[in-house]
Amino acid sequence: MVRHISAAIVKFLPIGLDLKRLMTTKTRPRLQLRTVILTICAALLTWLVVTRSLAAYLAEAAPQSALWLSPRQPEALLNVADRSLNATTAVSGRPDGATDQTPAQDNVDGAGNADLSAVIGNESPEQSGGADKPASAANTPARFQYLSRAFAAVNQNPSVNISTLRAQAISALIKQPLNARALRILGQLAETANDDAEALKFMTAAAGLSLHETIAVYWLMHRSAVAGDYKTALYYADALMRTEPELATYAVPVLAHFADDKAASGAVTSLLAGDPPWRALFFRLLPASVTDARTPLNLLLALKRSPVPPTYEDISRYEELLISHKLYDLAYYTWLQFLPLDELRTAGFLFNGNFDVTPSGIPFDWVIQQGSGVAIDIVSRRDKIGGHALEVDFLYGRVDYHSVAELVLLAPGTYQFDGQYSGKIIGPRGLKWRVVCANDSHTRIGESPMIIGMTPAWKDTNFTFTVPPTDCRAQYVQLDLDARTKSEQLVSGSVLFDELKIARVPTPPNSPETAPAAAPPQTTGEN
Repeated sequence: MVRHISAAIVKFLPIGLDLKRLMTTKTRPRLQLRTVILTICAALLTWLVVTRSLAAYLAEAAPQSALWLSPRQPEALLNVADRSLNATTAVSGRPDGATDQTPAQDNVDGAGNADLSAVIGNESPEQSGGADKPASAANTPARFQYLSRAFAAVNQNPSVNISTLRAQAISALIKQPLNARALRILGQLAETANDDAEALKFMTAAAGLSLHETIAVYWLMHRSAVAGDYKTALYYADALMRTEPELATYAVPVLAHFADDKAASGAVTSLLAGDPPWRALFFRLLPASVTDARTPLNLLLALKRSPVPPTYEDISRYEELLISHKLYDLAYYTWLQFLPLDELRTAGFLFNGNFDVTPSGIPFDWVIQQGSGVAIDIVSRRDKIGGHALEVDFLYGRVDYHSVAELVLLAPGTYQFDGQYSGKIIGPRGLKWRVVCANDSHTRIGESPMIIGMTPAWKDTNFTFTVPPTDCRAQYVQLDLDARTKSEQLVSGSVLFDELKIARVPTPPNSPETAPAAAPPQTTGEN
């Protein structure tokens, strides 16, 4: 049996060797073809990666290079068109430099205070000398031209090839039909061609897709404001400040314009009553944009009973602005409108003279400026339950004392200042209460005797002063360290003050009457 099997294997062995050789011969061409196909695919994929991924990478930094690799790369097309169209505008649609800092404001000085010279005289900013207006505002009615000043994004480069840019934007739009920037570019091109209907169509579509398309939002806001469509203008102003808070200086003039308008001021109030995130910024910038100094007061009064009433910061900024422009009566009237009723009843000539109310920081209340080497605070009195006092605590060494001051409005006439103090002051010079006119020269009209030495028990201090009939509409009551040289600033000790008040000295029957105090200004706001 074994012999037969061996014979069969020997018989078929050459045939098996021939089959193996045949299979090897047929497989070799297939492997070579597969290698060629894989090589071609790898080359194709490499080219696709280079032309697509690398082009997408270069679309922002080097759009022209990206277009060389991929002539229809959407972002590269839009970047080239955007940069050509808006010569002074970044690709994002915001003015150059707007990302890092708040744009320069007209009527605002280096300290952040607004110039109310135009406001007081009911002049528009352009009448009082403002920034140059963009060329696109040339046909805008005079009363609206200030709305678009200083926004270079709508001042397109006139030397570009409009047809080329339109073709680039359309090509990008074909690739990405919902690209908001492409629509905005087409809107700008339509505006350049004076086709307002097409511009409105494209800008509206762009803003509808993305409120981050800043140029489109601003364009629609400005156009609506010029047309008197305050509802649409306020919508886009709100969107602009929510998406780009640093561009608030371009939206606040629109809100201020309609806040000045009785027909539209209610809509502005409703918008502010919703407590948008930009409300504090709005009140800081508002006074520089209004044409009536009472407009911020009317808004503040309208918000007084809203779910989110004005903050002390909102009121204080407006107060400080009015005071810096010597509008003392309006500032005082504004302050009174926001005093709690129990404090209003006890306001008097000098407010919070017993220091029972925590100072608000508004100038008609105590304003405490801390210095080095001295600590100033409101403390509880140990000898009087529920009582409070002003404490001035000098540390050892030379002190840099600033001030404790309150602004008052006293009519011309003679007054008496009364107060109490206790404690000790050790040094060459002590403290004095003074009354000075809030004019440019800070004319001194009265002061107390110097407070110095040991005073363990409470002691009275008083003095009389006369408010002159001119150039002294407002006055500062302030506590000063009467040091004349640096060596006299070597002071130590601690002193308490309380029960401060000012009373008018009765006028003798036969003496001339002094001028009466000015009446509070009229306002359309809520009392």
